[in-house]
Amino acid sequence: MKKKEKKINSQQLKQDEIHQKNCYLQRIKAMMEILGDASAYDCLSQAGVNILYLTRIRPVKLISSDNPALKVSKNDLDALNEVLNQLLRGKLMSINPSKKQISLYDYMCYSETIYFFWRHADKGTCLNPEAFKQKFPIFNDFEDKRLEAHSIKDDYIRFISWAFTKLGHFYVRIELEILKLNTTPFNAKAFYNNYIVYLEKPETELFEIDRHKRAIFRIGIYHKNEFIGLTLTPEQLGINGLLKNIPLKVYIQRHALERITERIGDFFTVTTYTEIIRMVSKHHTFPSGDGGFLFPYTYMNKRLGYLKADIFGDQLIFRTFLFLTNNGTPEGKKLANLLGIQKLDKKYLGIDNLNTFINSDIESNENLKRVFCQAGCGDLFELKKIMKVNSSSSIHCANFLENYLGLNREKLNKQMD
Repeated sequence: MKKKEKKINSQQLKQDEIHQKNCYLQRIKAMMEILGDASAYDCLSQAGVNILYLTRIRPVKLISSDNPALKVSKNDLDALNEVLNQLLRGKLMSINPSKKQISLYDYMCYSETIYFFWRHADKGTCLNPEAFKQKFPIFNDFEDKRLEAHSIKDDYIRFISWAFTKLGHFYVRIELEILKLNTTPFNAKAFYNNYIVYLEKPETELFEIDRHKRAIFRIGIYHKNEFIGLTLTPEQLGINGLLKNIPLKVYIQRHALERITERIGDFFTVTTYTEIIRMVSKHHTFPSGDGGFLFPYTYMNKRLGYLKADIFGDQLIFRTFLFLTNNGTPEGKKLANLLGIQKLDKKYLGIDNLNTFINSDIESNENLKRVFCQAGCGDLFELKKIMKVNSSSSIHCANFLENYLGLNREKLNKQMD
């Protein structure tokens, strides 16, 4: 009985392989039509068809490192690949202006396969190699298209490595899998598009701040297998003097990361790393009033608050995150001047975090919205649309806030004048 089941399974496997091959060749024919002429398929010999299938370029795939210390879990790897596939399938490219666009995913799998086969077409693979080559005049000047496609693919992989990096815990490093030199010419891995994912521990130091030793984490990026720590010079921060060009190494405290989650929520944590890189590279800051610096923290160009940084020796350390309305921000000071409220008031009223603005009826109250916009907090209302939050508010606090703040049309107009 067991032998019979094994035989059936073997037959089924063979049928599945034939079906998979036929489906693939149908897609190849469709891609030949887009790239040039579908009749090019008829120029192939049976050996050529087999070689075309055997040498097919596999889909871009993220795989885990073999090193247990750097290994990614299967669930996380599946999530990474799902995002990558969505990006590749969602990006449309105009390969042949006179034909329909194709996804970057299809380009990588089918166009590249046909192109490399075309470059090496001969009498062993084609009944008429010259006739086959003439079907694809687009390939005579195809390298620019290839460079564009691979550049976009590399950008997506870089984006994924940044988006899934969790500052204070690990960096995601993604590198192309290199074929070993002793691999035989018939090894199918030569046609794989595998990228290895590594989880790298951050460079960590203990630093004494306010008489307490705290862990700080170096901020940087991985490029060509090498960690490059980000730096800023005092001159870029508006400080002049003898040491203005001495690089400051950029670090962040865990406290700052915790405040980001606490004050604006988990929705934005996936963009924290990329936003910090953008902030450092832009180095547009405001004075904090105590010798430090405020780096604007945004999401899709909407300001959420500031990361506060201080200089200690040759280090610039992001110490905390201030929500837009918090004391210590330009907007927080304007609110204090307009409404006479301070830190405890903001905490009591719940306006010291994003959740209140996203899920409450504050925006529907003309007086409240007007005063918050006057203080420079208008971006908080725009985020509801970006996040596609249901317009029906779950927190009804607008009337209470208006009464607590003593707002009425006459008083408000005086404050605005």
